Amino acid sequence: MNDYKELSLAINRKASSLLLAIANSGLSDQFMMYEKPGEWSLGMGSLLSIDVYPDEISIKEKNRIQIEGYHDFSEAMSRATKNIPIKGWRLYGNAKFELSYILHGLMNDVTMEKSSKLLSLFIPEYEVRISDGIATLRAPTDSELDDLIDVFRMADAKSNDATISAEARNHVDLTIPASCKYYKSAVLSAINDIKTNVYQKVILSRRIPINFPVDMAKSYECGRAKNTPARSFIMRQSGLEAAGFCPETVLETASNGWISTQPLAGTRAIGASPEEELRLKSELLSTTKEIAEHAISVRLAYEELHEVCDEETLSVCDFMSVKRRGSVQHLGSRVKGQLASNQNNWAAFKALFPAVTASGIPKKASLLAIKKYEPEDRSLYSGSVMIVDQNGHMDAGLVLRSIYRNEDKCWLQAGAGIVDQSVPERELIETIEKLSCIAQYVVREDSAPQSAQSKSRKEVV
Repeated sequence: MNDYKELSLAINRKASSLLLAIANSGLSDQFMMYEKPGEWSLGMGSLLSIDVYPDEISIKEKNRIQIEGYHDFSEAMSRATKNIPIKGWRLYGNAKFELSYILHGLMNDVTMEKSSKLLSLFIPEYEVRISDGIATLRAPTDSELDDLIDVFRMADAKSNDATISAEARNHVDLTIPASCKYYKSAVLSAINDIKTNVYQKVILSRRIPINFPVDMAKSYECGRAKNTPARSFIMRQSGLEAAGFCPETVLETASNGWISTQPLAGTRAIGASPEEELRLKSELLSTTKEIAEHAISVRLAYEELHEVCDEETLSVCDFMSVKRRGSVQHLGSRVKGQLASNQNNWAAFKALFPAVTASGIPKKASLLAIKKYEPEDRSLYSGSVMIVDQNGHMDAGLVLRSIYRNEDKCWLQAGAGIVDQSVPERELIETIEKLSCIAQYVVREDSAPQSAQSKSRKEVV
């Protein structure tokens, strides 16, 4: 069993700015930073990785690669993590939305390349965890720890980044006519499906391209200052970059076996004033469509936890409270229970993924509807970012309100919950409200001002 070398140091700088500076120091090209209540953590490089494909799992450690097929996802992941030869390990990573087609037995109904990486986790070579103003630095050898300490001290000595001016931020057009027209048409088709009992609810999304170079770190910092997420993250892994503000969690597990999920469904904007926010909050709490959408989501989350928890421990708490998330407010509830003795964390993740609030009810039918009506794979959108600890703790945030970039393009994405009472125009407006949580904070990579030509184009956030 290999041990990390560790050192704890007090920090002088804002945690997010400090970790971003370390992440971009050049120690490693791969990293993930994750914020949860009471802790910021950063993992860089890879001592061991676990990648899940449609029909196999690959485990890589140094120069050794182990590949095995699987039939039961939760059992395979339990085996893969059971004998990791690193003491006190933490896995960082993400699950793509398309993993749901594997977990729900829909591989024969969709087309998917065998090389598609659906879940990607890594144990970092360098790690920094910050809690209560103290940073714990971890690396596998004394020399690597010394390298991390040097980078940490240089980053910590800098002042916090200056406020990013509005001129450095580029507005993103959220009302592209072709996108709006296609989306409203898809919503109308889904409403017709619901009225003929194909499914009860589906979340349909639309993708918005960003046609200028983006500074991901500055966009994250700028957006985090104005958002109130349940979790936040920024990552660069396997050719994909993303940064965002998770409005809810897919799964939270504690080392004592208690697990919970936090469905948010039902949405209104915050508004431009406290008076308007209060009016919209009252509207949210009294609109039949929003209440029904939330209630059926909570019911399904309860049923899913019932599959893996001791029945007598299941409960719903904080029911239909209003959660403020950036430029919008949601109805939120928490469902929790004690994991049954014959189940594990990965069984709970399998039961809950994808989040009901990002897929639909029932899940199989809604997943097929998403495949039918959305023109592109979702990838990380409405999937999950997560940390998983050796002691049984798992924390998986729902990836929404985020910015995405791969080698070819950069984009935003948001959706709305469609039920039989939905109105296409209102659902389109809801996507704009949600996109605004991130769109208005996108920063150009060079922070150069917009050209007169681009400013003349109608752009809405």
